[in-house]
Amino acid sequence: MKRLAVLALGCAVLVAGCSFENKYEREAEKITRAAMANNLSPVQNDLAKGLNISRVQVAEWSDELNAQGKLESIKEITTGCDPGAHCFDVKFEKHTYFEELFLDDQDKVTSWRFKMKPDAT
Repeated sequence: MKRLAVLALGCAVLVAGCSFENKYEREAEKITRAAMANNLSPVQNDLAKGLNISRVQVAEWSDELNAQGKLESIKEITTGCDPGAHCFDVKFEKHTYFEELFLDDQDKVTSWRFKMKPDAT
């Protein structure tokens, strides 16, 4: 009986520690957090060669996203998604955003954009 309890506890810990995000949600979260930190160097290897993003642009993204409060969740969606894009509902403390992530055939980011979703009333 003790062995079963220990096994059950071990399984519960493993399940709790597992991320239920898919790889695209993890990538979107990495990029969002990097933009919020005003530092894309943690995701530099995830970006396609030739993708030029200025420091000013990153700073503007950082200002906008940080003004939304804590990043709460990122969930991939299909509604309103352009062909070839991976799209996400990104929930912040204050607002929800719509993000689009475009990848090349090596899963390198070719474009990342976001916009605040209108408040549901």
